[in-house]
Amino acid sequence: MVPFPSRERAAKLRHIMAAQGLDFCLLSSPENMEYFSGFQAITYTRPIRLVVTGQDTHLIVPALEEEHATLDSTVVDHLHIYYEHPPKARENPGAFAILKNILTSQGGNPAVGIEAGSLSLAQAQMLESWGCRLMDISATLVRMRAIKDEYEKDCIREAGRLCSYAMGVSLEHARPGISELEFEQYGTTALYNLISGDDYPYVFSSPTCFTPSGIKRTNMPHVFSGLRQFQDGDMVIHVRKPAINGYHGELERTFFVGHPNEKAKRAFSAMVEAQMTVLDAIRPGVTGGEMDALARKVLNKYGYGDYAIHRVGHGQGLGRHEEPFLIYDSDLVLEENMVFTVEPGIYIPDVGGFRHSDTLIITKGGYENTTPFKRLPEELTFC
Repeated sequence: MVPFPSRERAAKLRHIMAAQGLDFCLLSSPENMEYFSGFQAITYTRPIRLVVTGQDTHLIVPALEEEHATLDSTVVDHLHIYYEHPPKARENPGAFAILKNILTSQGGNPAVGIEAGSLSLAQAQMLESWGCRLMDISATLVRMRAIKDEYEKDCIREAGRLCSYAMGVSLEHARPGISELEFEQYGTTALYNLISGDDYPYVFSSPTCFTPSGIKRTNMPHVFSGLRQFQDGDMVIHVRKPAINGYHGELERTFFVGHPNEKAKRAFSAMVEAQMTVLDAIRPGVTGGEMDALARKVLNKYGYGDYAIHRVGHGQGLGRHEEPFLIYDSDLVLEENMVFTVEPGIYIPDVGGFRHSDTLIITKGGYENTTPFKRLPEELTFC
């Protein structure tokens, strides 16, 4: 695969900083720090910060992440370590003392780009007490991350391949009497076996999967799997969201176990028609709002508009859900190399929930579906 483009991304950010008169960019959200450095920690309860200057990058991490931060996957110019144990904690500066030294190294009142949505008010006030002038660069970062490079698309394609593979294996075991957890473990075990060879070229970094079943549980779009057993007539929503080198794929399919009733079959068909209508139309030049409206037009035709309670899609990448979104009030014009899910869902009391999701890379003439998988009712009914 193509190499991780950390330095190219930092160079692009520096051009933007120069144009906006910024001396530093302080990154505090895990996803943006990973985007510019490659560093991916499992937990961020301790301060971890990335600073981009006009010349170099500085990563501040606690001592327990020091070895992790020296792996080849992390690309920074300067690594700063702080400690939580004596005597080193008493003898060396802490995380925010290190940060202050970096941001005040040039003197004066430096202009610092921040992510307003992930920087606490207390920390913003702390930066201002050091003389920093703060500017929110969140929209700039969203724009940069929205256009995927070849490295990112390579990772998302592989994540999509794993989605489809694991989904197919689990569906071979769809039957009444199997529990949600037992059902999904077939695909998860097969996926782990697939990627466990010494020659697998990627880092598998998230096995996210959940499988709500039955009327009540499928009406909750995000709920963990449990021990509930599939029953005859159930609708089931199976979700696969693995991540490769931090980049997520997403494949979701609703299917039936046994013999569904007519209300459930009608709702399923309407959901599929709504998704396929968007898939037929999505391409560069359309807006996020237009795509959301297309799906809602179909669902309104069947009388399900009030049950379509979420946007039709979201950006996909380092975040499981990330900006920009395909939502009713979006005037975002889609461009080549953006990545979105398309997932119109309906959640009907006393009937059930129904949602398919596919991950698309927008191309010059349309899109590339990274999660091609059967979607029609006759293909997804298991007796």
